[in-house]
Amino acid sequence: MMTELQKKILDIIQARFPIEAQPYAVVARQLNNSEEEIIAAVKQLKDGGIVRRIAAIFEAARLGYVSTLAAAQVPAEKLETFVADVNALSGVSHNYGRRHKYNVWFTLILPGMALIEQTLENLRQKHGIEAIYSLPAEKLFKIRVDFDVTGLKDETTSTPAPARAQAETAKLSDTQIALVRQLQEDLAVAARPFDMVAQATGLDVAAVLEQINQWKDNGTIRRFGASIRHQRIGFTYNGMVVFELEPERIEAAGKVLADYKEVSHCYQRPTAPGWPYNLFAMTHGKSEEQLREVVERMVEQIKPKRYDLLLSTAEYKKNNVKYFIG
Repeated sequence: MMTELQKKILDIIQARFPIEAQPYAVVARQLNNSEEEIIAAVKQLKDGGIVRRIAAIFEAARLGYVSTLAAAQVPAEKLETFVADVNALSGVSHNYGRRHKYNVWFTLILPGMALIEQTLENLRQKHGIEAIYSLPAEKLFKIRVDFDVTGLKDETTSTPAPARAQAETAKLSDTQIALVRQLQEDLAVAARPFDMVAQATGLDVAAVLEQINQWKDNGTIRRFGASIRHQRIGFTYNGMVVFELEPERIEAAGKVLADYKEVSHCYQRPTAPGWPYNLFAMTHGKSEEQLREVVERMVEQIKPKRYDLLLSTAEYKKNNVKYFIG
């Protein structure tokens, strides 16, 4: 069980991690505790497996990469070997089993769509599975993986990302690429964690902090903060809710779904053979009943032509993609 202090810390460091030379001192002032107590509590959260890592989550397109969501219809007898091969791909960050005929869903991030298509074709050929489709995001309505741990957050405080297409590629220097490599790794839990980042890149701490803030402002960094294992804090059920809507209604519906605090991701994506759905909302709950109640409210509000709830059955892989590792 988490302490009340740990819950309050999690609510801060998920989405509002201080980009300061001594971030935990800032958290300590906010919570009227000592820096040492905050650092000890964060270490306990990591040791207990609640916090996966504290790092920057980058916008792939800004770094010259392309991302897609792949859907695969995998026969039961091929599932184990297929999942193992997908998980072995360095460009795969998330891989889930879902309750649907398209039963394996994974994100793939690589430097170019041609490389993505070739990677998927290699999987088709190796496993004899034709039904593997690429569903890249056409419009983003929300990315906010920020779970309400204390129960004190207002339902309206979830600020969705503005609807947009793929971002323009940033031109990065060798020093900036070195900084990306450092910031995508787990940040040390220490009084001055950015000192270690500065030492590894040859920058001073002020330059590191200034660059992080600039990248956050221009969208190169989507989020800097703690990624948590939501199952450990009670959000044990999640599912991808998919909707079929007329093209002219997608944007309005996407904005409605983005306003749900239970929704962490919301995208417009293309359709595929046997897959008519064009609006996706990753939705979380503390029970299947609660999750289905949220879906019913969504359906009542946006009135899709049809919809489906793909409950997650297995988490095969969940990790940050590592950029510029070659």
